[in-house]
Amino acid sequence: MKQRYLLLLILLMGSFLSMSAQQNVSNPGSRAKAAIQFTKILEEAAMAYPPHLSYLTEQGAKIESGFRISEDGTLSVTFRYPVENSFALYRLTAPISAIKSVFYDYYIGLEFEGAVVNITESDKGSRELKESNKMNLFHIAMPGDGPNGERLKARFEQGLQAFRESYK
Repeated sequence: MKQRYLLLLILLMGSFLSMSAQQNVSNPGSRAKAAIQFTKILEEAAMAYPPHLSYLTEQGAKIESGFRISEDGTLSVTFRYPVENSFALYRLTAPISAIKSVFYDYYIGLEFEGAVVNITESDKGSRELKESNKMNLFHIAMPGDGPNGERLKARFEQGLQAFRESYK
């Protein structure tokens, strides 16, 4: 009889420890949902207020490849800019683990800890991206001065906070 109680106790302890361990491991579904929600905020801002990332391009960028967070934790986006009668591509990538804060001046975006944002660009008319620069700012949109930028900053900060909480 004692052996049965001991076996039952061991099984209960084992299932309790298993449940505790499962609660500490992040849910891949919630991580994916958090990434989708956060990138949606970024995408909406970039579509409403396209950034102007280079003096060599004209304004009026379009998103070529949308905001995405890869499984290895890299945030990326590719913009397509008009250049004369052609185009140029600009791709920004950075590790989400290095996100420091949201910045807003005339542009809005994410500030990173150190120069970890890779900016690659193509020559006019080419789809081949070449590494060109590293910096600590990930430019997302250009709302200009005023209340639109302030509202976007507040939305980015809320989105970043929710993303961090869900993405742990």
